[in-house]
Amino acid sequence: MSDAENAGRVDVTVETEVVDIDGDGVADAVVETTTTRVDVDGDGVVDIIQQTTVASIDVDGDGVPDIINETTITAVDVDGDGEFSDDEIDVEETTAIRADLVDDGDA
Repeated sequence: MSDAENAGRVDVTVETEVVDIDGDGVADAVVETTTTRVDVDGDGVVDIIQQTTVASIDVDGDGVPDIINETTITAVDVDGDGEFSDDEIDVEETTAIRADLVDDGDA
């Protein structure tokens, strides 16, 4: 077998959705999803999959995002059984919100 036959494979897909809620021609929300699939050993079965979704929302319509949320889900088939069990999946989420939109509880 040649090295090319045993080579792993990486596939990346990026999908972007732009939403203009108020019809003014300026994006009010943008959602970008990047999905990466990795076949480490070249056997045709995905060993690692990672999906990151970033959502930017312009609440006040000024063209600048006021809320940004990023969620990354990573699954690694550590035991090599061809399936992702619960303990092989990790979810990370980060949200940034413009300060004046957050109720600090002092009101």
